[in-house]
Amino acid sequence: MGGNRSCGVRRARGDGGPDARHPGAAAALPLGHWYADHRQFDCAAEVFRDGLKAEPRSAQLHYLLGLSLITDNHAAEGIPEVEKSAALDTTAIKPHLLLGSLYDDQGNSDAAEREWRRALAIDSKSEPALEGLTGLLMRRKDYPGVIQVLSDAPRTEKLSIALAQAFGLLNYPDQAAAVLTQALKEHPDSLDLDQAMLVVLVKQHKHEDAIKLARTMAEKHPDNANLQMDLFRLLVLAEHLDEARAIGPKLLAARPKDPEVLYLNGLMERSAGNYELAGKLLKEAEALQPDLVNLHFELGNTLVILKQWQEAKDELNKALTGGDTRPELHAGLAKALRGLGDADGARQEMLKYQQMKKDEEGRLEAAESVAQGDDALKAGKTAEAVTHYRDAITNQPQNPSYHYKLAIALDRAGDAAGTRSELEQAIAINPRLAGPQNALGYLLSRSGDAPAAVQHFQAAVDAAPGWSEAWINLAAELAVTGKFADARQAIGKALELDPQNEQAKELSDQLARDPRARAKTP
Repeated sequence: MGGNRSCGVRRARGDGGPDARHPGAAAALPLGHWYADHRQFDCAAEVFRDGLKAEPRSAQLHYLLGLSLITDNHAAEGIPEVEKSAALDTTAIKPHLLLGSLYDDQGNSDAAEREWRRALAIDSKSEPALEGLTGLLMRRKDYPGVIQVLSDAPRTEKLSIALAQAFGLLNYPDQAAAVLTQALKEHPDSLDLDQAMLVVLVKQHKHEDAIKLARTMAEKHPDNANLQMDLFRLLVLAEHLDEARAIGPKLLAARPKDPEVLYLNGLMERSAGNYELAGKLLKEAEALQPDLVNLHFELGNTLVILKQWQEAKDELNKALTGGDTRPELHAGLAKALRGLGDADGARQEMLKYQQMKKDEEGRLEAAESVAQGDDALKAGKTAEAVTHYRDAITNQPQNPSYHYKLAIALDRAGDAAGTRSELEQAIAINPRLAGPQNALGYLLSRSGDAPAAVQHFQAAVDAAPGWSEAWINLAAELAVTGKFADARQAIGKALELDPQNEQAKELSDQLARDPRARAKTP
């Protein structure tokens, strides 16, 4: 980017700016700020360049020059200046925050993560850095990484919601609720936190509590149509028909072409026994938004009630094609096929329904067994925990998390062979689970099989690149196998993720002192 020749002229004309035809380092800051405040970023950049001629190692001037260039849509020129600023002043957080944001916007997630973590190494409570890093990890679906980053973070609204979402997506709704409860004590009037809590309550199947909260939110914000919609949705799904009827027609009158309003009113009318009206409303919703969640299933079952067999079959098949896996879909199809005279087809659908219900009951029983196993393990009752986890696996043999939980319990019981077997089964089902990969790597390391341990530690960091413990394990095992360059790179990544980690610092020092590690390696 070339300099703007009119900048010096403007400075000399007495237009309200500082008077400095040829600014040195001392004059560069106020003059450059003046231009930036007046959105004359090209002139600001010229001034900061002049200042750097006199003071080339000024971290502040490099940062301001980079910021001016970036704001003036010259990011390619500005980023190196911000990087110089960060290198010159390792205690300054602003360059890392700016670089993290820029790299994130450019889609360079690895570089963005590096800068966010460098910012957090300077100030572990930096909200912009925490928000930037957790946003990146959420998009990457690294929910354990989000929990690790936010475990000791300030309970701001945004960060609390992100932490609760991570817990929820890992199917830990109780922990999500605890986070939001704490945050609501500090921010009792936060609508965003209330809405996040509403999602958690529904996931916990605490529908009455969810309705109570939604009712309170709607009363506090009577002009917020979305909150009225949230309440109506919950009332319909919980079949609170009297209260739903006080809201549904009003919403329909205000939003007659809203597919979800039509859909929910259709469900409400069906629950009240008004099947013809329910079918009409659901068909109107389908005409407006054919891909509305659950629509084909609900319309199909309504048409079954109306004995419109062919249309019912068509709608239920659309639901099936769309990925609906509810057992009740097959029960509805069985009725439609029977109505059409297809007895064999109806019998096949009923068999599917019965098998799926049996599987569903098995999942529920397995979940209950796992909850009992978790409680037993916390209480130190290892043998009891093993029994519960085995019961869960009997019902759900393809659930890798259950095999992992059993492996942890068996390890505490001292059963090395059983531990290894369960970890191998968990990995066979889902190789992308970082926990089992790391645990098996550790087990193999203890048995002296370093090359195999390296493979599993590598798989762990591939699955969870933000997990510093796995990087430390990988670095240690690489050193054991003599791959010192790779070991240094892995421990460097661990320190980048967690600069204060004593284990990582100790291993890094060991590699630096070891003459074999200092030698060149292939």
